[in-house]
Amino acid sequence: MTDPLLYPVSGDSFAQILGDVAQLLEPERRLPDWPFKVPVGNADVCQFSLAIEGPFGSVLQHLVDAHGDARVSFAVLDPTPDYYRESYGSYPGFTLSGPTIARTYWDAVAHEPGDDPTGSAAYTANVVGIVGSSGEWAVWAERSWDIAIVLTQRSGGTWLSAGVDFVSVETALADFTEPDFKVPLSDRERTSFVANMRTRGVLT
Repeated sequence: MTDPLLYPVSGDSFAQILGDVAQLLEPERRLPDWPFKVPVGNADVCQFSLAIEGPFGSVLQHLVDAHGDARVSFAVLDPTPDYYRESYGSYPGFTLSGPTIARTYWDAVAHEPGDDPTGSAAYTANVVGIVGSSGEWAVWAERSWDIAIVLTQRSGGTWLSAGVDFVSVETALADFTEPDFKVPLSDRERTSFVANMRTRGVLT
């Protein structure tokens, strides 16, 4: 596994992390398109910024405990890996031990390669994918929408009360995506996102 205080410098090492993420997510897709490999699941929504902060480690810990993940893989999908390698000498990803992720997640996300704070995932990541080795859940987080989606195959998990506020799709669109400093979403984007979440993000 990647040292939680060091992003990989080898392209092969990062390719392994990206391979884990790509088993459950579509790295090239962007919202409002459905970014998950599975066609349906139970989708819960929180704010993007919360998904790349320390408290989200507790959410991940509850996901790990519920699904028995030995490890959790995290990859920044935008900016590109080449951007990070050229700018900071390392690639933007890591793999952490599942049983201890609540303690190690923030240090990994906030790691500053070469002591440069602009190289940390928490500072620069625009799109992030997080997956558990069980293959039972995944997280898609996208800064331009200020939204993170946790997709599982069960509803009402303990991760929903692990210290991070999860909200309805309507609240997310109203409160996260529409502040004055953001470019408003088009009607098409909003309609497509809501349709995906209602038809593919709710287990029946």
